Amino acid sequence: MALIALVSAKSDGVTTAAAALALASRRPVLLAELDMAGGTLRHGLLRDVTRGEQHERLDGNIGLHRLPQADWERASAEQDFTPQVAQHLWPMDDSDYRTALPGLIDPRQAASLTSTWPTLLNVLQLTDQQLGWEVLVDGGRIVLDGGRLHPVLTPAPVLREADLVLLVVRMAAESHALAYPMVRALQDDLAAQGAGARALGLLVLGEGYRPDDVARSLDAPVLATLPWDGPAATYLRAGGRMPRGVTRSRLMRAARDTMGPLHEHADRRRLHLQMRQVQAANPAVQRIVHQLGQRGARHG
Repeated sequence: MALIALVSAKSDGVTTAAAALALASRRPVLLAELDMAGGTLRHGLLRDVTRGEQHERLDGNIGLHRLPQADWERASAEQDFTPQVAQHLWPMDDSDYRTALPGLIDPRQAASLTSTWPTLLNVLQLTDQQLGWEVLVDGGRIVLDGGRLHPVLTPAPVLREADLVLLVVRMAAESHALAYPMVRALQDDLAAQGAGARALGLLVLGEGYRPDDVARSLDAPVLATLPWDGPAATYLRAGGRMPRGVTRSRLMRAARDTMGPLHEHADRRRLHLQMRQVQAANPAVQRIVHQLGQRGARHG
């Protein structure tokens, strides 16, 4: 599966896009709402969704903000943190395989997560790699500190280990203008401290520009496009009773078509990084790969 994070240079529909991809997934999926400005799922899409046979309703005792205390209460650092995280997962619909980790209820809680990020990241990676779930991260609006991801106001440790980081860009000139410097900053940060600059791609929301033109203007690949569909987007943002036809809307159909290629791209990225690690650990393998590359160049 894959760990895919969505972020924006401003409020450009990250939560809506992430929710669409999660609900469109044909595989089990976990949507982690890690927007350090505060989560909105609990007041929108999840507000009328109940949990369990007792039809429990989502309240302030559930969510990301409770994990630092749960982490602190573990008997030892080696104790599995997965059960504690599982207690704070909430169903996204009436299926058994679409769940969400609701976000912060107060942005001032962001600082408390500093020591919890490594443990939570490990749980997300286990969910991806061992359980075989898709893991989507709503990283919210990016905040920079000296040109790098802010250590408190962004989920930096998770973004740096994600298979893909998708910068959500609307089809509007002002969105492109804000996205351009953010692309540079994210590429630099991921190259220096993360999975590499090529982990960054664009998710274009709306219509009006050709994806190839957007990719050239921002110097980053467009890995996904989603049309803006008012009724479907309103439901994903506000929740409530699902309007008729939402699952067949242009937005949800595009989201279903998008998940497969994103997963394949993430798999290729992961394989590439694994090969780099093997080469770094074994000079003989590095020489063989280099020789194969030279042969390919000659025959090409």
